[in-house]
Amino acid sequence: MTVAVLRAQAPEFDVASVLDRFPDCHPNAVWLQGEQRLQGRHSTSGFNLTLVEDGEGTLHGPVAAARRQLEVLAPLLMELRQLSVPCVVDFGLFVGSALHFASAIHFPPDDVRWFADQGIALAVSAYPTADED
Repeated sequence: MTVAVLRAQAPEFDVASVLDRFPDCHPNAVWLQGEQRLQGRHSTSGFNLTLVEDGEGTLHGPVAAARRQLEVLAPLLMELRQLSVPCVVDFGLFVGSALHFASAIHFPPDDVRWFADQGIALAVSAYPTADED
């Protein structure tokens, strides 16, 4: 299984103001600079927005699905670029279970160029899972 999350964060980022201008954007998490977290305090303000909840299928499927979602969010992305708020799409791969012992994802050059043209960095994270007894 693969998920994709857009993360936008920066110091001094007025996340509430931006999200107020985009009422159709429903982030999964929002945090403010200085708020307490598990280890210390947040050094930035920002949000996470799930783009792909279950990218099963081809190695390229989650990348294409994330790109389609981001194309719909073009006005939000443009504002974030104008505000110099860095964005990253993090593709989370679940690994370790019998069904998903190893996972992979494929980034075609055209998609990598598109993400770069939008000013969006790419990340891949692995999340260990285990089979339930």
